[in-house]
Amino acid sequence: MKAPRFLFLSFLVLAILFATAAGGIDQGAFFIPIPSAFAPVTGFGCPDVGTVFTYNVPAWNTNRPNRMVAIEQDQFNCRIRSDAWGTYDWFGGLGARLDDTDVAEKQLIRDLWPLRSGTIGKASKYDLPSSSSVEIEYAVSYGFASVPAGLFWAYKIRKEYYWQNKLYHTTTLWWSPSLKWTILQWPEEPGKASRVGGYNWELLSVSSE
Repeated sequence: MKAPRFLFLSFLVLAILFATAAGGIDQGAFFIPIPSAFAPVTGFGCPDVGTVFTYNVPAWNTNRPNRMVAIEQDQFNCRIRSDAWGTYDWFGGLGARLDDTDVAEKQLIRDLWPLRSGTIGKASKYDLPSSSSVEIEYAVSYGFASVPAGLFWAYKIRKEYYWQNKLYHTTTLWWSPSLKWTILQWPEEPGKASRVGGYNWELLSVSSE
């Protein structure tokens, strides 16, 4: 084994052991980025029809862990059916419920594919008639992720939203290329504590209908 590869794998093992002990976003989740040079390039795709993703937050109408079921791919939309929220689309697999007012963010997502670690995309969304703008930035990295469902290689997509040059909201997604779906979603607002629940969820299990 060549020395650089051996050193990288040794670092990865030590980092996993450390992260397991230290915890991450949540006590059961952590993400270890790897250098972009070692990361793959991944094309767009939606999960197989009938795949059931179960998350560690209860659906408001069942009080059981919320499930998302993959229904179909409609061009650049991944359509799912959620116990809590019914049927809706994730544009490019990364943006939920985007509509005609989100043209700039849709183009940003489209331009991110194929996913490459180290990519940073930016867009401006204008709020008419006030003419104020929201600045959006997506940053992509790749690494080793742990969620309650297990260990996955995943892309970390950090979405930052700015208004008047001030960060007001962040959402982090961990997107698994093997599942072609998000294994963690983590919204945050500056200065506020963030914990599992509501829109903050992690993957519990994967099954089929």
